[in-house]
Amino acid sequence: MRSSYWKILRSTILILVLLSFARAVAQEPTPDPVKDVAFDQRLNEAVPLDLTFTDENGTSVRLEDYFNNRPVILLLAYYECPMLCDLALANITRVLRELRFNIGEQYEVVTLSIDPRETPEIAARKKAALLSEYQRPGAEQGWHFLTGRQAEIDRLAESIGFSYVYDPALDEYSHPTGLVLITPQGKISRYFFGFDYTAQDLRLGLVEASQERIGSLIDRAFLLCYSYNPATGKYTLLIQNVLRLVAVGTVLLLSGLILLMLWRERSRPGPLDITPGV
Repeated sequence: MRSSYWKILRSTILILVLLSFARAVAQEPTPDPVKDVAFDQRLNEAVPLDLTFTDENGTSVRLEDYFNNRPVILLLAYYECPMLCDLALANITRVLRELRFNIGEQYEVVTLSIDPRETPEIAARKKAALLSEYQRPGAEQGWHFLTGRQAEIDRLAESIGFSYVYDPALDEYSHPTGLVLITPQGKISRYFFGFDYTAQDLRLGLVEASQERIGSLIDRAFLLCYSYNPATGKYTLLIQNVLRLVAVGTVLLLSGLILLMLWRERSRPGPLDITPGV
């Protein structure tokens, strides 16, 4: 009797434990890529430059180390992503090759893995592969591939509005893609979402993020003609500004022609006096 009693008691306890575990699993929220993945703009807000990460050489670095009077392009991804990240990294490499500015000269690029399990060795392999595609000397000094702890990754992601989720069933991350341009002072300047941005978009964004300390007079003139649209993350042509510039140019051209004609008229020699003498 006593043996049967203990068997029943153990079975009851086991059933209760299994029911409690099943209830806890059922109540645990599952990540929803549609609701939990987003890229919200934080224009003009500061990123935390005091964060510490590890670069591709295994060296501990602070984010502020990369803000040396140059704008910074920031990209969050992860290096062993099976799909989206490889496409995003290949796309930015292609666009940067079309850009006349050089990495490490006019701007810096920082790529951070959102997967805290990834190592500097993985980051180094990814860097070598992309630099071989970029094919410009000196870029290794300006394109940085970082890894870090979850707390620091989340803090930086939150500061730029980058929301992502980990799916344990697939062992993958669901995340948005895009670039963030940051001023040398650490303020968020521009966003470029997805893959639909051009070298011209990026050039204008870098000129703006640098407070026009890089680029030519033509770039600054283009900034008068184009306006950044936060809804699309792209630059759009301002027809009114173009018409104003054309009108001003026309007035200046006509004024120049009139002045030239007046100068030529005044420079002509007067008629010769051929009256015969007496």
